[in-house]
Amino acid sequence: MKRKLTGLLALLLAMAMLLSACTVKGGNGESQTTTTTTKPEATPTQPTKITGIEVSDLDVAFLKAENAEVNKVYSPLSIKYALNMLAAGTAGASKQQIVDLLAGSMVNQYLSGENLSLANALFIRDAFRDGVKQSYIDALQAGFGADVIFDPFTSPATLNDWVKGKTLGLIPNLLDTIDPTTDFALVNALGIDMEWKNKFCSVGFDDKETGFHDSVSYNHEDYWVSCNSHTVESHQFADGAIIASCLEFFASMDNYDIVSILGEDNIRQTVGDTYREWIAENGYDSWHSRELSDPAEIEAEIERYLDEYIADIKANYTEKGETISIDFSVYTDDTVKVFAKDLKTYNGTTLQYVGIMPTNEDLDEYVSRVDGATLQHVVENLKDLKRENFGDGVITRIKGFVPKFMMGYDLSLMDDLKAMGVTDVFDGEKADLSALTDAEGAYISEALHKANVEFTQDGIKAAAASFVGGKGAGGPAFDYIYDVPIVDIDLTFDRPFMFLIRDKDSGDVWFMGTVYDPLHWDDDLTREEYFDFEAYNKSFNN
Repeated sequence: MKRKLTGLLALLLAMAMLLSACTVKGGNGESQTTTTTTKPEATPTQPTKITGIEVSDLDVAFLKAENAEVNKVYSPLSIKYALNMLAAGTAGASKQQIVDLLAGSMVNQYLSGENLSLANALFIRDAFRDGVKQSYIDALQAGFGADVIFDPFTSPATLNDWVKGKTLGLIPNLLDTIDPTTDFALVNALGIDMEWKNKFCSVGFDDKETGFHDSVSYNHEDYWVSCNSHTVESHQFADGAIIASCLEFFASMDNYDIVSILGEDNIRQTVGDTYREWIAENGYDSWHSRELSDPAEIEAEIERYLDEYIADIKANYTEKGETISIDFSVYTDDTVKVFAKDLKTYNGTTLQYVGIMPTNEDLDEYVSRVDGATLQHVVENLKDLKRENFGDGVITRIKGFVPKFMMGYDLSLMDDLKAMGVTDVFDGEKADLSALTDAEGAYISEALHKANVEFTQDGIKAAAASFVGGKGAGGPAFDYIYDVPIVDIDLTFDRPFMFLIRDKDSGDVWFMGTVYDPLHWDDDLTREEYFDFEAYNKSFNN
């Protein structure tokens, strides 16, 4: 009698939550016991990671395979786990096709905790207890630390409870029912529930604890940048078709050392002479609300003012040289703008969100030609907010908006894998699962991948001079305002974009996706309603 191996891969990301599974069907028989065996372990320690993993063509392959203009998300890491565990149970051409697709891709083990969970399991129907080879069980336990769980499969309760525990409670009910002929299931469950390293919308003006600011201006220089870092803003998206709910940010990198470039003596001469002319026309007391007519005293006051002036413009370059509203990284070139931001470190793992928006072509066109090497180049060239990472002799002003988004997506995993050359395991006449079971005719009959994601608030040398008058408490005030060379970087994400979430240390890509329709500014739907796409679409269409 033929036995069917059915693969089911499902993911949930709530900032981020993730699940993958592969189930096996066939055979008959029931039992009333559930047994779990795990490989004995010592006190958990942080696993040694394989580092230097680059963004691969396999990571992006599923984005290209389903390149429609819709929101989508999937987990390359989860798919790799499932394929590696499946490959361990195959032989011959069935194995070689998976090995060729993986192209040497390795998977890291991660230490689970309250905010990050990664686990593997082999569920076996009690009546099929002897149908799975012990050598395969040993391979899963040794290579993937897999739990081995025996269950009658009369209901999905045991599997659902395991999944719930391994996804931090965010997937409480993966399966509504389970086929009573199921022989076993391969499950990879991942869950992350992480905060930003430093949250958006969490600071006020000049927050001394974090060093973040809502605005910055430079004394005696014609410069200003600000944002509402403590609120969620509306911004046009997709040529105004959508008013998106966005998070605003800025950074100012001052590499214009005005004193060194213009010379302190030159500044003192220029500003001093202008100040003397101003006093001659307006009188000293008109600004300072007191009389001062002695030329020597006036000259002494001018020198005092110049000392303060020089100290101020030096501070612009030193003390205010790096001023930001929130921590992030940036990359831009002629084709894309990129915003990246770190999540908190949990259990020795730091994940990083990277948003990539093409600037001179539609997102689907960009996805059709992008490859792993292109994305790896972007990641490697992200600039942290340090002055040495930006141009000399200018002030770099970075400002932008990033949209909040939530989405769900079902990946057509089996069709995609077939198109990528993994065909034999899905063919009852060709599949070779002999390393997993001796059951005749075993093959993979189905493979699915489900995912959700939520992103919320819970990263020219020139000189000229001009003169500007303002208002002081006692009359017109004097200030000499220098024009400054400014390079503006606009990081506003106002067009469809793609994103990935990666392990900064190892390089593992946990999630990848596209955003065509972010959260709407006037959307009053609850989170649960948002994930009800019929309700969401009705709201959007209205």
